[in-house]
Amino acid sequence: MAYYLVKARAVKDKFYELEEKLFSGHISSLRPFGRAMDLSLRNAKYDLDGYLVWEEEDYCSPPLAMERQMVLDHYFYDLSIVRVNEGEGWNQISHFPNVWIIHKGLPYRNGEKPLTRKGIPHQQLTQNPDIEVYKRFSDKLFRLPDTVKASSLISVPGAIALWLNSDKVNVVSDAFMIANEFAHLHPAYDGSLHIMAPPNWVDEIIEKGWGERHPLAGDMIASNALMIYAPRNDVEIDIAYNILLLSYWRAKGKIIPSPKNLLGTP
Repeated sequence: MAYYLVKARAVKDKFYELEEKLFSGHISSLRPFGRAMDLSLRNAKYDLDGYLVWEEEDYCSPPLAMERQMVLDHYFYDLSIVRVNEGEGWNQISHFPNVWIIHKGLPYRNGEKPLTRKGIPHQQLTQNPDIEVYKRFSDKLFRLPDTVKASSLISVPGAIALWLNSDKVNVVSDAFMIANEFAHLHPAYDGSLHIMAPPNWVDEIIEKGWGERHPLAGDMIASNALMIYAPRNDVEIDIAYNILLLSYWRAKGKIIPSPKNLLGTP
């Protein structure tokens, strides 16, 4: 069995058809490669330069011959592949957001919103994560390339900031809270984080229940400053991490597509 890192542009007019075939189970039913392709495409990332990227297992010669004939060449173009070890491709692209979160928008967060302190310091008071969930979330955040892990300059003692390396900084001032700090994670007793969300994602994040505006947003700090509620399980770790990635890439100067507008479609 071989593994490949695949990079391709989606055919705009056929992307909704691909979505329907993927999430209806049609692709997973294809034999012999359907289950592997289904897993790969469901977890595909968006590289912020117009490409979808994913790791895919294969045993064809030439590589992905059957997959290209039956699926990939119908829905993608400018496709390239690189041989990788199992899991290596996913590791290389882990700092890109999930394609479907951008294309479909965020899912709704389950349950009631947590109680938060509306003053300063802005804290999450209920639904705080257990320590293992907190550690798994923290480990994901602080592996981002081109970042520095440091004490926050603007939060409570024990809050850890994500600083972008100076040579990677976007000139847009509302991408940062202070200096190069674009996000910080509160201590384990709280578990939430503050980010500078892309302005075109603020309403989506709030309306789907994943966060709220900072009390000083629009006053002492930019209006796109949000609290993202502490994830309570691995599914929520993934959603919160993907939200954080939108802030990260905007801080690096990338244009972030609006929710449900990945390819410039309504």
